[in-house]
Amino acid sequence: MQDRKYVGMSCADFEAQYDAHLFRVRGLSQSTRNLHGLVVHKLLAATFSSGRIVWRDFHFQDVVRFVTGEFRRLHSRETQRAWLMVLRSVLRYLAKEGHIAAGWDAALPPIANPQHAQLPRGLSEDQVRALWKASAGESRRSLRNRALLLLFLRLGLRTEEVAALVPGDIDWKNGTVKIRSAKTYRERTLPLPQDVGEALVAYLRTLHARPRRLFDPTRKAPIGSPRSPEQRYEVYVRNCMWYLFQCAGIRSHGPHSLRHTLATGMVNSGATFKAVSDMLGHKSITTTLIYAKLDLKALMQVALPWPSAPRTNPPRRTRGPRPGGAR
Repeated sequence: MQDRKYVGMSCADFEAQYDAHLFRVRGLSQSTRNLHGLVVHKLLAATFSSGRIVWRDFHFQDVVRFVTGEFRRLHSRETQRAWLMVLRSVLRYLAKEGHIAAGWDAALPPIANPQHAQLPRGLSEDQVRALWKASAGESRRSLRNRALLLLFLRLGLRTEEVAALVPGDIDWKNGTVKIRSAKTYRERTLPLPQDVGEALVAYLRTLHARPRRLFDPTRKAPIGSPRSPEQRYEVYVRNCMWYLFQCAGIRSHGPHSLRHTLATGMVNSGATFKAVSDMLGHKSITTTLIYAKLDLKALMQVALPWPSAPRTNPPRRTRGPRPGGAR
């Protein structure tokens, strides 16, 4: 094993170094790194109560005890699966750095995850109408919420993509909008539907000055706020949408369900999976194939026999007398 260079390091310093590794080496998005940070922080706090790390006192039983305790309150299998993914990641990192023995990650219990076993949950037509009604009005808040709703519903954007939009991303002349994804680190240009453009214009006209982002937080960040500017914009957009969902009486879904609603509608209308993938900005079309369960007509066609020439029964062979006569 290598020298334990992190002996005596504070938990906070290790969390910062691990986050830097996730960003620089693995290129993970902010939202994914936030999940890693949460799990790692809780693991270290449960193991090193003094706030100082001593790796020689860190045992696999500590991980088992941590997982057992956390899973008593985390009943969602999806959440448990995500936490185990994070723990495996950090254990592999620690093994690579020489702080623990290799193989701890493989000893964690698996949770079954049949590929594409569950369809993403979209909204019903009644729920979409409720959101539309909740965003009606001429106040700045209502016009903002209507513009946000249409961006999510008509373009299928992620929350961080909406939060990253700046006025220059919209090409009003050509009717397009440029999307930047912090998750895939890719840009894509989408057509700007007329109703989305009109909703944005109506909202922007209520502002007294040109905004830095299309949706600037209405309040300044408090002094000493731990959130980065990017996090503030994302939290603001997410809170606006959660408020709209609450006003519509929808408590079982969040803004990401609008993305699934768009994809479901596209597939059921006959769009190709490539078209859905391009619209949603999926890095791999494999991610989009979860919506294949919705395309029942297409699946039925795939299940039909391959077209070929009409099948005819071959003539039956007649058995004649064997050479030399019957025996």
